[in-house]
Amino acid sequence: MTKPSQRRPPSAAGMLAAIVIAVACSGATCPQVLRGYQVGTMPLPRALPAQATLDQIIAGVHDNTQRVRTYMAPQAVLVVPGVPRLSAQVACEPPRRFRLRAQTTVTGSELDIGSNDDLFWLWIRRHQPPVMLFCRHDRYAQSSARRLLPLRADWMPELLGLVNFRPEDRHEGPFPVPDGRLEIRSRIQSPDGELLKSTLVDGTTGLVVEQHLFTASGERLASVRTSKHRVDPPSGAALPRQVEVSWPASGIEFKLELSTITTNTPSTDPGQLWQMPAYEGYEPVDLADPAVVIGPPQAQAAVDR
Repeated sequence: MTKPSQRRPPSAAGMLAAIVIAVACSGATCPQVLRGYQVGTMPLPRALPAQATLDQIIAGVHDNTQRVRTYMAPQAVLVVPGVPRLSAQVACEPPRRFRLRAQTTVTGSELDIGSNDDLFWLWIRRHQPPVMLFCRHDRYAQSSARRLLPLRADWMPELLGLVNFRPEDRHEGPFPVPDGRLEIRSRIQSPDGELLKSTLVDGTTGLVVEQHLFTASGERLASVRTSKHRVDPPSGAALPRQVEVSWPASGIEFKLELSTITTNTPSTDPGQLWQMPAYEGYEPVDLADPAVVIGPPQAQAAVDR
């Protein structure tokens, strides 16, 4: 058996590409599509005054986010380009607890991305070599993990529209952009230098509709687009029913379609939900190990072939 320190772990692009192989080889059929599901036609109420200030926008975004303590979407659909639709479940407890699992009815579990208070993990069933990638949060800044996933664990809830503007970052704006939206520009300090973030909010509802993360030189690291917001009655928060995620450097693109969302209800089994699973036959690989090297996606793809 090859030791983890002697093996180059898979690139993110290669890992998600493995989903294509997994589904194609299994002959699995697509999960049942949610039919008849439509976003309500009632417009969301105005939440921002005309000529809203930066402080008013941030306060409105935080008010919406802080209404959600726990988040469960047990009947989601994961859409990856070139891959049949996968049934999925999403769970979140800000700031660091996050879980995204996807599967088919024939092959079972295919994808598991998770984070708890101590570490995060990334697993794909059919990838070769069979590995479970993980990294502790307190070692993330010094690890090669940030090249694989350029998002800290405490940013994962923001994929679901639960956005925070951190006081340690510098925020500027708002700057008007087309379609009545407003842009807030943030400067974020990271181990790799200053990062720039562009957050677009609806000028009427104050809801976050786009987030883009860039390096100081302008290279786009990640993008998130959220749409089809609906008010969640128990919490009063307006939450998106469609989430589109892109990590260009890693070749990752996927869309989440969310139907039923349950908020502020404790998990029935939190110990299992927030614990890194052990999949039989999959060797754990610590991305914070100095011997573990992650190369550019193109070079890694050649290695995987």
